[in-house]
Amino acid sequence: MPFTSESAREAGSSSTRKGMPNKTTQEIKEAYQLLVENNLENMSAWLQKIGEDNPEKAFDVLIKMSDFVIPKLSRQELKVEQDKLTPEEKDQRIEQLKKKLLNNQEL
Repeated sequence: MPFTSESAREAGSSSTRKGMPNKTTQEIKEAYQLLVENNLENMSAWLQKIGEDNPEKAFDVLIKMSDFVIPKLSRQELKVEQDKLTPEEKDQRIEQLKKKLLNNQEL
């Protein structure tokens, strides 16, 4: 059967739409969250049991689980062409960065 404008319209009406959440994905996330919430005590015990035999493995499991809770930070790259900066400009830039770093630490 060839793809006609009518069959395209029908296919489009049953497909996902931009901006609309996927119901199945949302249901899976909610089910997984419920599973984790209902097993928090068990998970602590399991992690402790793993740690008794192999602390490194327990730490690895903990890190992998944190990927689902803690957002990952993006890397930023700072490129400065050193040839174009005079020694005075370099010193000024270093002072600016120090001040910015100290201000961020105070927050």
